[in-house]
Amino acid sequence: MDNKTITSTLDIVNWFCRKAAAVGTTLDENKIQHLLFLAQIHYALKSGHFLMPSLFVCSRSGFYEPTVRVLMRFGLPLLPEPCFKTEINTFLELIWQKYAGQSETELNRFILSLDCWKQSYRPEAEIIVDPMCLAASFADSIKQTGSRQTSDTPKIRLSQNGPVKVSTWHPRKLSDAKP
Repeated sequence: MDNKTITSTLDIVNWFCRKAAAVGTTLDENKIQHLLFLAQIHYALKSGHFLMPSLFVCSRSGFYEPTVRVLMRFGLPLLPEPCFKTEINTFLELIWQKYAGQSETELNRFILSLDCWKQSYRPEAEIIVDPMCLAASFADSIKQTGSRQTSDTPKIRLSQNGPVKVSTWHPRKLSDAKP
């Protein structure tokens, strides 16, 4: 294992829980699962290897780490404060800033809109997924979402009569034209 990675998923959970406590909030199990998944995928995209050894399962609510799910039923055990390298702390801080401010509903909607979830989800069974394959699919989803957002954003131009929303021109079909 690379010396930059974390040896336990619980260390990352502990980091997120301590960060939440430091800003005066708490995290429920579903939000922790989403943050773990997003941290793992973003790190894999950034570095080409995993942040932590973990196993993700695709379910109707997104992706979850089974060990964390079991532990969260009883509450997170008392763990010492994680001591990560500056690079890892900075990375986790960026994940926190990007995703932790979203509500659980917003995070759920985001995860369930990803192609990697749509391709992996099976209503009849929860399946183990390969995070590296998910990382590539996740990157594609983000690119598509980004291009959709820019194309869906209406352009406003000024005309003689004031602001005008610019729309796509759709030419008439020849069959619609009157002689």
